[in-house]
Amino acid sequence: MYKFTLPIYGVVAPKKNNKNCAITLNWSRAAHYRDYGKAKKTFKLLINNQLRRSRKFEGKIKINYVYYANKKGTDLDNFVGVAKKFFQDALVESGLIDDDNVNYIISNSESYGGIDKKAPRVEAEIVSANR
Repeated sequence: MYKFTLPIYGVVAPKKNNKNCAITLNWSRAAHYRDYGKAKKTFKLLINNQLRRSRKFEGKIKINYVYYANKKGTDLDNFVGVAKKFFQDALVESGLIDDDNVNYIISNSESYGGIDKKAPRVEAEIVSANR
């Protein structure tokens, strides 16, 4: 089992009226493609040390995502969706998996882990599906 801590804040360049912009589905729908591309690169840079400490995953894997919010009442899918996409693309780009299609990632799940005002995040836990 491998565990990764994925950022949801500090990835997007803040707009003058929104200092604390998060990578959410709402943001991604409205983002210009250049801003989306910059955010994806920044996300990968922020998790690069974690990626380098990992070995290539052999066989099929399952990924469990746990979202830790900074306040009550936030939308689970809104926060996990983009982090999930950026993370799985980073796994491929780093050579840790061959592709992020169903031949390699056969299952993923999302859950709410509670509130962590100091460190809102998404945690990704990868387990082998071959067991």
